Amino acid sequence: MFRNVSGALVPFLLSAFSVFSLSMVIGQLSSYFHVPVSSILIAVPLDFIGGAAGSIFIGRVSDRVGRRPMMMLSVLIFSLSLISASFMTDFYELLVIWFIMGIGVNSQNGISYPLLVETLKRTTGTIGGLMQGLYFIGFLLDSLFFIEIRYWRTFFLISGIFALALSAISSYFIVETGPRGNASRSGQSGVRAIFSKELSGLTAGLIIIGIAAFMLSVPLLSVVPTIVEELKISEYYIVVLSLIGFFGFILAGYLSDKFQKWAVTLSFASIALISGALLFVESNVFYVPLVLMLSFISAGFFGFIGVWVSQTYSREIRGAATNIVFLFGRVLGGLSPFITALIVPQALRLGLSAMIMISAIIAIAGSLIFWLASRMRS
Repeated sequence: MFRNVSGALVPFLLSAFSVFSLSMVIGQLSSYFHVPVSSILIAVPLDFIGGAAGSIFIGRVSDRVGRRPMMMLSVLIFSLSLISASFMTDFYELLVIWFIMGIGVNSQNGISYPLLVETLKRTTGTIGGLMQGLYFIGFLLDSLFFIEIRYWRTFFLISGIFALALSAISSYFIVETGPRGNASRSGQSGVRAIFSKELSGLTAGLIIIGIAAFMLSVPLLSVVPTIVEELKISEYYIVVLSLIGFFGFILAGYLSDKFQKWAVTLSFASIALISGALLFVESNVFYVPLVLMLSFISAGFFGFIGVWVSQTYSREIRGAATNIVFLFGRVLGGLSPFITALIVPQALRLGLSAMIMISAIIAIAGSLIFWLASRMRS
């Protein structure tokens, strides 16, 4: 069991570490490539678009041939992409590399939930919150690495080698839990069942909630370092926010085990709506960091969505279902940092506040749709 838990959690942590490493050097890359910050942020949606394109295929293959080989493939894709980023000489190389990296990162994420659930033989929101919260620990590692390694080429190179070494070792020792050989035809027809009359309402609610979760979390992890830099706050504040986000995910996961998941989502989305409004009206350098803490906590409902999906769909289609539910969230969530930078180009704070409020409203709608579909199904 330990081999599979570490085989899921360590690559999950380092996939987040890899993809959000970009957040630490946006300013440097903007100067090096002679493009505005908003252009660098185009790499973020390309990462998630790449993930949306490749992860459904890899997730489906993991349902057919097993979790372990696809996990190892995903690890190689995202870690080698990060290493190659240290050799970039052209802005367009950045876009291509982050597109390819997205295939590995998002595929790894989609495989991790089925692997963990099939290993532990149970599904809990607390476990999901712990795993999804590793996004913030990866973000924290990025900030710590960057404090010590300030130049972007060296930063990407050492970070990529670090991610490759630890992820490859942990995924190599995974004990297979998924199907081996050819999948049954029932598994193939089961993919269509995700959108069947019985499950379509639940699927719609989960997809909408997934969109909101990505649109809230990704900008927080992408543009907040730049906001902190503009406010001239200590860079160690990123470490504080990372820990707050991590514990917020665990808290949300724990609450989802005690109460209905749609109700917990509704509660955290309401907190997000309040924090977004406060961030819009408050510009004081003392209060903005406090509001950002509230925003990082409010993103916690993202933590248990993967487990929620695993509880909703059968084992035969679990890998594919996870990636299908996250598909639209990955695309729209990936676009959200770029949109955030365009809303008010001179003030990222205002763009972020708008994105937080939009995400909160979407999450509230998705929660109500899932609740209604559950009642109708009963």
